[in-house]
Amino acid sequence: MSEKASHTPMEHQSSGSGDDDRSRKLRQKRIGDQLRRLYDEVTEEAVPVEFLNLLEQADKSKNQK
Repeated sequence: MSEKASHTPMEHQSSGSGDDDRSRKLRQKRIGDQLRRLYDEVTEEAVPVEFLNLLEQADKSKNQK
């Protein structure tokens, strides 16, 4: 194995064809789309009341100092 090959991820050791680049870009796009969807779902969730109570207590404690 050459030195260059030992430091290159396996998916990049192929012939370097355009198909490999397109495949990698499609995979990255799919992952990005899934992460955005997950992020959107999490940001739309309601904040638990217990957490809001903790934040309120922290604010009160900060204002008393």
